[in-house]
Amino acid sequence: MGCITFIFQLLNVAALIAIDIWMWGLSSVFGLAGIFGIIAYFIGYSVSVEFTIAPRDFWVNPAIDIFFKKLGVANTMAIIVWAISSWLMGAI
Repeated sequence: MGCITFIFQLLNVAALIAIDIWMWGLSSVFGLAGIFGIIAYFIGYSVSVEFTIAPRDFWVNPAIDIFFKKLGVANTMAIIVWAISSWLMGAI
């Protein structure tokens, strides 16, 4: 199970980095906002257990469901931080 989640995590981070590289081509403001989004992704992934997952979920749900829930929270945080930081820096 750990190998599968590692591969999904690695692919997700690689996709975020590829999107950030593409955003640097559009504008430096978008690229900088993308870096903030990647940082927010890692913070969101690390605190997602405390925010969205109840203790009983570890007993009831399979580990892959908990992992995908954590991944969803982290990606949502990355998108929200990217949008807010782009807006605050005046790109949108």
